[in-house]
Amino acid sequence: MALFKKILVALIVLAGVGTLSLVSYSYFFLAHNRDSGLRGETAVNTSQLIVRTGSGTFIDKRAKLTPDQAFPYPGYLAPDLMLTDLKGQSASLSSFRGKPILLNFWGTWCPPCRVEMPDLQKFYERYGDRIAVLGINYPTVGEKPAEIERFLKSNGITYPNLIDAKGEAFVEYRLTGVPTSFFIDARGVIRGIWTGPMTVNDMVAGFEKTALDLGAR
Repeated sequence: MALFKKILVALIVLAGVGTLSLVSYSYFFLAHNRDSGLRGETAVNTSQLIVRTGSGTFIDKRAKLTPDQAFPYPGYLAPDLMLTDLKGQSASLSSFRGKPILLNFWGTWCPPCRVEMPDLQKFYERYGDRIAVLGINYPTVGEKPAEIERFLKSNGITYPNLIDAKGEAFVEYRLTGVPTSFFIDARGVIRGIWTGPMTVNDMVAGFEKTALDLGAR
C-alpha cells in the first residue's frame, strides 16, 4: 500500500510538472517569438482549455478567444494561403471564410492519406452544406495537376483541392508530415489540429468539441 501511494504521488507530481511545462512553453516561447508575434497571455489562457481526442489537439468551444495574430496553433487565426486549384486558378483560404473549414494536407504518395480520403469524402457529403472541406495537396517532384486530378477522380473525391506546388503552405503551417488536418471556425480561428488519418467519427467529434453540434446523420 505504501508503494502504491508513492507511485500515485509521483504520477500526480509528473502531471503537475507537465501542465506547468505546457503553460511555460506557451508563454515564454510563443510570447517572445518575434516571427509569429504571439501574445503570451493568449497562449496561457488557451492552454488552460486544451482538450485531446485521439491524435487531435483542440481548444474547447467554451474558450473566449480574441485572436489578432495568424499562427498555425489552436487559438490563433489560420494563416491565409494563396494557391492554385486543379485548373490553375488562384484561390485563397480566406475566400472560404464564413463557414467552418476542415483543412486537410495530403499527398498522392502518402498511404495514410489514401486510407483517410474516403472518410473525408463521406464527411463532405454529409456536412458539406455546413462545413467547407478543403484539401491541400503536396505533390511529388514533377507531379502535374492533371495527374492529381486523375487520382482524385479515380478515387471518387469531389471536395475542393488546392495544390501546394512549392511547399509554401507546408512551411507556413509548420508541418512535419501528412496527413495533417486543421479545424477552423467560421471566423478563421484554428480550433484544432489532427495529426494522422481520421475517421468520419473523428471529424464529427472534432467539430463538436470546437465549434458545432453536428448531431447524427
